[in-house]
Amino acid sequence: AVIEAASKVSWVAFDKTGTLTHGRPQVTDVVPFGATSETELLSVAAGVESGSSHPLAVAILNKARDAGVPVLPVSEAKALMGKGATAVVDGAAAWVGSPRYAREQGGLEGPGLRQATGFEDQGKTAVAVFRDKMPLGLIAMRDEPRADAKEAVRQLKAMGLTPVILTGDNPRTAA
Repeated sequence: AVIEAASKVSWVAFDKTGTLTHGRPQVTDVVPFGATSETELLSVAAGVESGSSHPLAVAILNKARDAGVPVLPVSEAKALMGKGATAVVDGAAAWVGSPRYAREQGGLEGPGLRQATGFEDQGKTAVAVFRDKMPLGLIAMRDEPRADAKEAVRQLKAMGLTPVILTGDNPRTAA
């Protein structure tokens, strides 16, 4: 029955991270805003992400470690499904979130939004780091496609199947 059902398949869905990509994003850009330093930006972001095993959190934590940036004291950490994460970092609430979520919370404005969009146009994933209505900066990451992904998708299309990417990432990065 399974083999017969497979002959009727017309769409194939792939999870992006770890299937079409290596699943090991790397930080490519750290962009502090205003008086915020790169060290402060990474320190706050690493604090928020310190308890997470999400691939983007791991990338931020690795970048902070490699840069010798201290992780600030953290409490009340929690994931915000599909939006980011929050925690009390060094006594004050902080967030690492999608540019859209940050904009909704007053943590990202015009120039920062344009810069985040620019990163996404380059195939990167951008996250905004902010405190209560105070943008601290952006961190951009990139997860490289697996070498065999393009050929696998090409072969599926040649067979008349329609491949689809499932991702929580933005459409520009997915493309």
